[in-house]
Amino acid sequence: MTDLVNNRQRSRWSRRPSPALAVLGGTALVVGGFVAWRALPPAPDAELDGLRVLTDTTRPGGGMDALMSGELVAAGGCVGVESDGFVTLVVWPRGTKVEDGAVVTPGGTRARLGEQLELGGGGIDVEAANEVLDPEIPGDCLDATTDVFLPQPDE
Repeated sequence: MTDLVNNRQRSRWSRRPSPALAVLGGTALVVGGFVAWRALPPAPDAELDGLRVLTDTTRPGGGMDALMSGELVAAGGCVGVESDGFVTLVVWPRGTKVEDGAVVTPGGTRARLGEQLELGGGGIDVEAANEVLDPEIPGDCLDATTDVFLPQPDE
């Protein structure tokens, strides 16, 4: 193809951008954005009536399908759930917040201290908790329980 203005031959690549180059550039933007997002420090844990609402910043969703139900209570200096006389510490999924005096999960579950709730997820024992979770769980919260429950993000 001849360029009529400059009277010289143009390559076929000068006519349109390469689709492969566009895909490569888009992929680089997505990966770069994810890396930058993961590099940001996690938001500090929220508080509910002076108790820490622990949130795990590293755990991916999925994989656990147990059901836990009980009353939202204090577990040492953190928020937990009491069921059948046992208190279980809850490490909420990333994105959990406190609004209007209630814990609100990314999936929309809301509960205030003293209220009943049901959560899907799974449990781990206290000894394993600090090995697999980030940030580290405070000692006063671990001392108040024997189990840690990890709700699913969509609960």
